Amino acid sequence: MLFRSFILAALLLAAYTHEYYAQGFYSSRMWKVQKHEYTLQLGASNFLGELGGRDQIGSDFLWDLEFNQTKFAGSLSYMMYLGERVGIRAQGGVQRVAGNDNTTTEIFRQNRNLHFRANIYDFTTTIEFHIIKEKYGNLYNLKSNLGKKLGLKKVNVGFYTFFGLGGFYFNPQAQNPSNGMWVDLAPLGTEGQGLEGGPEPYKKYGVIVPVGFGLRYGLSREWGIKLELAHRFTFTDYIDDVSTVYYDNDAIANAYGSQAAYFANPTLNIIPTYTDGTYEYNPTKAGMQRGDPTDRDGYMYAVLGVYYRPRATAKGRYRGGSRRIKASF
Repeated sequence: MLFRSFILAALLLAAYTHEYYAQGFYSSRMWKVQKHEYTLQLGASNFLGELGGRDQIGSDFLWDLEFNQTKFAGSLSYMMYLGERVGIRAQGGVQRVAGNDNTTTEIFRQNRNLHFRANIYDFTTTIEFHIIKEKYGNLYNLKSNLGKKLGLKKVNVGFYTFFGLGGFYFNPQAQNPSNGMWVDLAPLGTEGQGLEGGPEPYKKYGVIVPVGFGLRYGLSREWGIKLELAHRFTFTDYIDDVSTVYYDNDAIANAYGSQAAYFANPTLNIIPTYTDGTYEYNPTKAGMQRGDPTDRDGYMYAVLGVYYRPRATAKGRYRGGSRRIKASF
């Protein structure tokens, strides 16, 4: 008896779904005449790396997020639908990210006293999957007879996820306290890049892996809004110019100047050591930990977007931009 009831409910739902699609604006074939989608997104970005973070020893991923370092993000994208629920999207974006050790009370980070900001420009290609597809209901928002009987309503909210591959460019900077000017850090070799025994100079571009998800709300067949959350995994640890250990500060000063030496090691010397019954504040030395090379940097954004899907001409299907259907009461 239970099995028969389940079969009956399934048949009723299937019948309603067929009638809903057949009589509504939305149908499983709509994507063929609305293959193209354009989106403008604006919102906020944040950074995950060595600098700043929560009031504790550095932790991984979202557990080390510092909300007071949130900056702006924006993007433009184009998507071509490959099917009813899948599309390929090309997107160009810009984000500003930042980090500052003075935002945390964790003593080792405070003592390091480093900060940075960077504008990131990226371009990505992603595959987007619409797990729940937003629908737009029937003409003039009328429901079918079966829909009224079952008490079912149209669903304007969709859910999607995406992943892909891309490239990005970044340029970390720090502010000179003496004149307030922002200085490019990469040429300064703050960890001894290019010097004897130091690492190689890092590249200011690289590969990213974008992943994320979002909610869509259909305003009409052409227009809608969406809220999107995304993370960019990178393969560099130098978005914030910090990765390994301190290099000899005198050697940096001799090679790159006093400004480079300052940005390499502006330590506050506030960590005490106990020696012969007294506390001393020893300066940071070459070889001590400056960053964590085992964790790559990343950045993320949360944006609100407006999308537009123009309708192509489909002979025999639409007249005057609207499909001829018979309304049900």
